[in-house]
Amino acid sequence: MGRIGVACLLALLALCGCGSRRPPAQACIQAQPADVLQALRSAPGHVTLGDGTPLSQCVRRTVDDVRLQALGATLTQAADRLARRMHASDAAALQLGFLIGATARGSAQAAGLQGELANRIAGAAPPDGGPRRALLLRGRAAGRGHG
Repeated sequence: MGRIGVACLLALLALCGCGSRRPPAQACIQAQPADVLQALRSAPGHVTLGDGTPLSQCVRRTVDDVRLQALGATLTQAADRLARRMHASDAAALQLGFLIGATARGSAQAAGLQGELANRIAGAAPPDGGPRRALLLRGRAAGRGHG
């Protein structure tokens, strides 16, 4: 194959992506708020959905608009539930922080609407972090680190 053939092949591979974008795991597609809340009980430790998929990976790999909307609704409902509980629960503050951090981690590794989802999840927390600010920040750092 000549130079032109190689150049055409490389251009074609770049355009098609060559499968470099892996689809989201089935657990991401089928996740419900209860599944996310169950996974977050391990925060700030190893938090994954039932099949071992980290939340950030769900955010990063879900690029289809319909699936991203469904995942966004699931994560938003989980974040809203934690936000309502965090005024009376240290665990809820830590878990919400983790969810915020993991969503931010996933959106930073993706391009597109995932950033809007991360902003929405972050908006569930009180602007100043409230009385459990330290726990919220601890959870957020853990989520960004390995969520």
